[in-house]
Amino acid sequence: MKLIDVIILSLCLIGLIYFAFDRFKYSSKKIYRENIRRLDYLRKIIAAIENDNIETEKIIKSINVDTVYDDETINKFINYRNNEDELNILKTELKQIEKYIKNFRIYNKHEGII
Repeated sequence: MKLIDVIILSLCLIGLIYFAFDRFKYSSKKIYRENIRRLDYLRKIIAAIENDNIETEKIIKSINVDTVYDDETINKFINYRNNEDELNILKTELKQIEKYIKNFRIYNKHEGII
């Protein structure tokens, strides 16, 4: 065999091995169901945080310098800053779970899990 044939053969074998491990990764129905539950939970949390941020932004736009705010409003302002970081983390996790679910459905179309 020529060197090019050996290289092509080895690339094909590596591709088959990768495909087998990738297929094995997306074969667990239990993990799929857990990811579906987690996806719903993340969507609810993200919606709640975004709604809270909208309310806080309205309060921030109507800030008066002379107004004295209670502890609850001050805590809202503090949480508003922290929510942006948490929201980015949750959205990243949401994208990863959506990608897993998409790939799972591709590999398991014949089982009717969609």
